[in-house]
Amino acid sequence: MNRYRHTTTNNPLVTTMRPSPSLNGVPRAWLLPGTLLLTLSTLSLSAQAQSSDADELPRLEPSECATETLSALEAECYTFHGEENWDAPNGNGVALPVAVFQPEHAEAGEVPVFFFPGGPGYSSLDNRDYLEQLLKDVGERTLVTMDHRGFIHAEPALECPDYATVSPYHNIIHTPAITASLDPMERLDAIAPLVTACYDKLTDEGIDVTQYNQYSVSRDVDEIRRLLDYDTLDAFGSSTGSGTVLSFIQYHPESVRAAILGWPWFAHLRNRPPVDEFYTAKQTFSDVLSRCVADEPACRELLPDWLLAIDRARRTLDGHPYMATVEESDGSEKRLYFDGAAFLDTLYLMLPVAYAELPSLLADIEAGDYSRLHDFFLIDDYNPEPTAPNYALGYFLAHVCGDMGGNRPTPADSTAAVQREPAVLGFEPPWLCAWWGEDGDVPAEHNDPPDTETPALAIHGQMDPCCGTRWSEHVRPGMPNLQFVEYQGLGHSPVNECRSTMIDAFLADPHARVDDSCKDEVALEPWVVDPPQ
Repeated sequence: MNRYRHTTTNNPLVTTMRPSPSLNGVPRAWLLPGTLLLTLSTLSLSAQAQSSDADELPRLEPSECATETLSALEAECYTFHGEENWDAPNGNGVALPVAVFQPEHAEAGEVPVFFFPGGPGYSSLDNRDYLEQLLKDVGERTLVTMDHRGFIHAEPALECPDYATVSPYHNIIHTPAITASLDPMERLDAIAPLVTACYDKLTDEGIDVTQYNQYSVSRDVDEIRRLLDYDTLDAFGSSTGSGTVLSFIQYHPESVRAAILGWPWFAHLRNRPPVDEFYTAKQTFSDVLSRCVADEPACRELLPDWLLAIDRARRTLDGHPYMATVEESDGSEKRLYFDGAAFLDTLYLMLPVAYAELPSLLADIEAGDYSRLHDFFLIDDYNPEPTAPNYALGYFLAHVCGDMGGNRPTPADSTAAVQREPAVLGFEPPWLCAWWGEDGDVPAEHNDPPDTETPALAIHGQMDPCCGTRWSEHVRPGMPNLQFVEYQGLGHSPVNECRSTMIDAFLADPHARVDDSCKDEVALEPWVVDPPQ
């Protein structure tokens, strides 16, 4: 249910200069993988904007592109201006970069695809490979993408550089949340104050952090849809952006024709107890071992008690941690500690590239052979000054914690979770929200499971510990028109030909059953089952 009355204004059409047909003799077109040929014309878009009143909100204005990549791909670029607080305007505004890609041969009346970025807080506007993959996915359809409120190219950008240096979300393998010491409480105490400091920094800047959540983002996107003069849209979410898509469907059901839920991470599941996240990932690890046992008899010989192998390797590392010395920027040395929690945390990230070696790696660890751990923990890739170039990590905290609403944990809740399971320190950190200053401004029904007949296609990677098919199973009771597919051997944000083929077919007819026969086109790597030396 919407908490506001939708209003429509009669605004003049945007008027822009038409680009010349060529640039230095080269046609204004580019060829993408899959022979997707796109050209852009800035007069092909019928957009509404408040050009007559620069103070009127919301409005959409033609503007320079936010990144060189958008310019190189010849996107039509706009700046959206909206209220920070849509329900109770507080004098603060937000400005978001919007990019529109229009194909040369789009069919009349084709519904545009709006991309909902994930992270939360990851900007893809300067990532050419990422954008070209999205263009390949949507085929001969208009693609609209943007930085959501609080992202790095938006105003205000919710950035917290101090938190970025310790964030277990950003610097996941060498994060101080795992490697700073062998005492989980010491690691927790080193990070929690920087979460509070980030909140204080943003609020001191006059930002109402309670408004940076899926509810407000959904309103932004619907206003942009209206100003671009589209009756409906197809929503395409990435990771936590798929959670935002479900919120958009919940609050603006009349605006959505169909949805792509890419490697989804839904808000109401993300808000569950942190230990739950650990057990979900651990089940994925066990699933990998079960497949090895089923496929390869030598795997059972290598790991006769394979159901216990993960826990046994973990206990081995807890008793005798792997330690590495790395060099800091000033030339000094630093010791990193990798115990059982660090192993599980790293495997959470590395599973798509390490799954074939997991059985033998577990056997090595249990035998006390740590010779492969230098490479497994990416010691040579240690960065003494980690940054978050594409992330606004203040937005990440505001979004994750804001979407929790009243579900935010207390410090006692999070401390108990870490004491029970130290590995949660390095996983997606909703536990950090205990030290965030206040609840987000979301309606009571924000975390309700979806109840919609909107047709949707969910995409999962088999080796994705965070966002497997459990998420689709969870929402399917309320989404009777949900289809979902698991791509063999792939992880988070799986990229293969099957992905684009299925998305194109689904968008062509969202109510038809999509042919998923290509889902196993990526072969599994051969299992490494050599016995320990």
